[in-house]
Amino acid sequence: MDAILLIAVLATAPAAFIWLGGSGQGPLPVGSPQPSALVENGSPSPSPSPSPSPSAPARTPPQDRLGTWSPLSSMPRSLWGPGAAILADGRMMVIGGASAASSSAALAAVEIFDPRLEAWAVGAPMLEARAYPTTAVLPDGSVLVAGGSRAGLPLASAERYLPDTSRWVPAGTMNAPRSHATATVLQDGRVLVAGGGSEGSPSYASTATAEIYDPATGTWRTTASMASARAWHTATLLPDGDVLVTGGADTYHGTRGKVTASAEIYDPVAAAWHSAKSMSVARYHQAAAPLGDGRVLVAGGWALTSNSDRSLATAAIYDPVSDTWTATGAMAAGRASGSMVALPDGRALIVGGVDATYRVMDTAEIWDGASGHWQPTGPLPAAVMDPALAVLDDGRAVVAGGALDAVAGHLTSASAILSPPAP
Repeated sequence: MDAILLIAVLATAPAAFIWLGGSGQGPLPVGSPQPSALVENGSPSPSPSPSPSPSAPARTPPQDRLGTWSPLSSMPRSLWGPGAAILADGRMMVIGGASAASSSAALAAVEIFDPRLEAWAVGAPMLEARAYPTTAVLPDGSVLVAGGSRAGLPLASAERYLPDTSRWVPAGTMNAPRSHATATVLQDGRVLVAGGGSEGSPSYASTATAEIYDPATGTWRTTASMASARAWHTATLLPDGDVLVTGGADTYHGTRGKVTASAEIYDPVAAAWHSAKSMSVARYHQAAAPLGDGRVLVAGGWALTSNSDRSLATAAIYDPVSDTWTATGAMAAGRASGSMVALPDGRALIVGGVDATYRVMDTAEIWDGASGHWQPTGPLPAAVMDPALAVLDDGRAVVAGGALDAVAGHLTSASAILSPPAP
């Protein structure tokens, strides 16, 4: 039956990817992986015959390239959908993910990139394997990892990496299992974890619940629930300490769910949510980044969970002072399940993802606030979906791993580094 369903879905493209939806960050998911297509039946779906090869990458014309990606040594493992974190000493951690399309292939593995040596090393593995872990760097430099997916089920467990001893320790258990949730470090050092997929087959339902991890006590407690159940949403810390949550869907897997355009804001002082102005279009699998002036950029994603939806090229900016959304320049191509980070100079970088014709992309673009436009960088070393992406302390960006096709039939261990030129 799985083989028949997969063949049928592939025939409908572009949202076969959604039917295969898995369990992050986002961006996996970067403290959270922001994040996409793990098979949630606990085992990989068989591929149609002949086996699919990586889809032809969607490329950007060569003009107006903004920086070049320089290849780095490969990671020890090929993987996709991991978490990512920058340690206090400047090294980059790539955490968990999956070594195949199924969350049965979830990894406990950790890879560590040292920018001084420009080399990867194997780190201490997590206590549990996790596909699409939700991650956050705590004020003391330790790394919190919570939830994720394994064998088709969301996880409730959490653990914490202690850099001084290079080891993982238990960090309690969340009050609800969550995959594709968001984790946001609040100004007081606590962590807000919101939404995510909370049930396995057959409902694959998202949750509206939220909870807070207190690193001082190592405990989790529930807080007020959002107005809408969400997975594959984004969460961004605002300058006043509140948290903006945008978009998402009420299921995290399959085509039965509904995507929302709504946005909500969590007030940690009042421990309450209030509504924010809705986006002009529903989005999930989108990307978000905080801007230097306190606003939030949201770009791409899908508006529907149907098998005929096309990824969005549009982008919009939320102003928390006026509670308004303003359209900004559109990307060169539709892009969903890409990874986006804020650059130190106030610009934003988005890489990879799935374009409007369901091809995995080898392109990256930088949004410039001065012009409101996106400009392409040079091509990535591979077309990737759901790679790890992080900005080093020196302002360079590292991309690593990812799926080479929209059903995660082929993965990569390749990595590259970008030195964005000044605006």
